[in-house]
Amino acid sequence: MIHIDQINLLVEVKNSSEEIKLCNTWVQLILDKHNYQTTKTKDNDPNPKFDTKFTFNVQGHEKLKVRVWDEDKIEKDDLIGEDEIDISEVISKNYIDAWFDLTKDILEFESKGEIHLIIEFIPK
Repeated sequence: MIHIDQINLLVEVKNSSEEIKLCNTWVQLILDKHNYQTTKTKDNDPNPKFDTKFTFNVQGHEKLKVRVWDEDKIEKDDLIGEDEIDISEVISKNYIDAWFDLTKDILEFESKGEIHLIIEFIPK
């Protein structure tokens, strides 16, 4: 039997990149290809706050991938940046309230902004 617990998340984005002034930001939270959620788009806001609570069922070994996008009405949406959070760290601490750097590439060190995540572990 697989034991499944939950995490709750709240999200806020701060764009520190000069190339991104006013964008139509949305956030994608991904545990795997079948378990993901997205925010609604915040138009023309360089530092959007998403007052949405996200709940995921977790087993403890996953990594939560967080991607921040700029919505484009005509072409494909542009990736602003992403980061990964180890769920086992959330479980060990029960609660994380931290800012994470967004990069476009794992080998890239230039921050494209920051994402504030409040993650709460809720054991079942």
